[in-house]
Amino acid sequence: MATTSIHRLLNIVFPLTIIISILVILPPYLVFKLLSYIKRSMFTENVAGKVVLITGASSGIGEGLAYEYARRGARLALVARREDRLREVADKAHELGSPEAFVIRANVAKVEDCKRIVDEAVNHFGQLDHLVSNAGILRAELFENCKLSDFAPILVTSA
Repeated sequence: MATTSIHRLLNIVFPLTIIISILVILPPYLVFKLLSYIKRSMFTENVAGKVVLITGASSGIGEGLAYEYARRGARLALVARREDRLREVADKAHELGSPEAFVIRANVAKVEDCKRIVDEAVNHFGQLDHLVSNAGILRAELFENCKLSDFAPILVTSA
């Protein structure tokens, strides 16, 4: 009779203890695993001291990428058509932690400029670790009003 009572008690207490333990331990564990996964996927490589060439770096996403790479200590080669704006981005990148930000004025729609920017970056830094092809243009117009010839510059620049 005593063993039956102990078995009944264990049949009630043990499953409840397991369920409560799972409810208490599992959520923080899953949050930790999720955050670890996000960190690994977003920050897989230490870019401190590496050379990153970013096209379209004078504004928008390219500018934001330049600042993020600067915060992580990357050396930057910033490329765009507006040199004055690039210099502002380079100055801010330096303030944010980039050891060096090199400005290259170029139009990535021209093949010769594309070759030149890579050559200039490699000549200046001695290496090129990452290339972020961000430059692109957009035409704000209704599709119905566009001619086929309107798409050529978009496709050339964004390709």
